Formats: sequence, structure tokens, C-alpha cells
Amino acid sequence: MTPRPLLLLTAAAAALSSCIPSEGPTLQRGDPAPTFTATSLEDGSPVSLTDYLGETLLVNLWATWCHPCRTETPYLQSVYERYREDGLRILGVSVDLPADSAAVVHFVEEFGVTYDIALDPEATSRDIFLARGLPTSVLIDRHGAVAFSWIGPIPEGEPTFIEGLEAALRR
Repeated sequence: MTPRPLLLLTAAAAALSSCIPSEGPTLQRGDPAPTFTATSLEDGSPVSLTDYLGETLLVNLWATWCHPCRTETPYLQSVYERYREDGLRILGVSVDLPADSAAVVHFVEEFGVTYDIALDPEATSRDIFLARGLPTSVLIDRHGAVAFSWIGPIPEGEPTFIEGLEAALRR
């Protein structure tokens, strides 16, 4: 029989390892945006990437249990507030389980998130966006092409991120 502390440590390590980027392919600049549909947290309606065609869209895959996601979210909210007038939209895609829907609502309220949130409890987005860990962000330009893919939390003020974002907004 496994001691309880060891079980808890194993469970924590498994959850954390889901957040840590691993080796593998990523979406590349110029790739067409993948086909993806999830459920809007706001009203339960389907939300698709095609709904954002003509806009610059940052898709951010995250989960409430992912510590790097919790660290990154306030920065993403500030980026949204700074660039939304320039045409930036953000779609945060939660991969939390259906049983954790209240935690998702609490997370959004706790961090004052005002950008769009979608629910993907089957985590199909992780395969579709070639996410090697959480968080994963993919910037899609106005023409529906990948501008860049970012694995792991985006550091606040990261020049490469800001330059890529501003370039996509100008296109």
C-alpha cells in the first residue's frame, strides 16, 4: 500500500508536469490557423476561430490548476487592455474538466478577465494547437495564418512577444 504523502506528491508532480513544456513540434509562422470550436463560458454557445477571421487573435490555452497560467493571466489581461483598440482579440481556452466549471468562473473573476473565454473540457485544443505544455499561446493574424506560437508563460514585457504582436496588428 502506498503511503498517502507519496500519493499526493505523485499527483502534484503529474499536474505540474502537464504545465511544463516538452519536446515536440509547434505551429509555425504562416501555417493556417487550425480548425477549432469550443463552448463560450459567457453563454454556452459554440465559439470557433472562424468567428475571429479579419481580427488579430491570441489563443491562450490554460487551466485553473496550472500555476504558470495563473502567473501569466494578469499580463494577458493588461495586453488585451492595451491593444484591443488596435484590433487585438484574446480567446482564453480553459482545458479544465467539466466538474471544475465553478473554478473556471472563479478564476476569470479573480483575475478580472474581460477577454473571451471558451471551455474545452476534452482538451482537444492541446492536440489541435500542438501544445507541449500549459500555457500555450498562438497568435493568428487577420488573414487566418499563424503569426507565432509561444509555449509556456509569456514573460511580462517580453520584447519578442510585443514586437510580434505589434507586427501582426499592423498587417
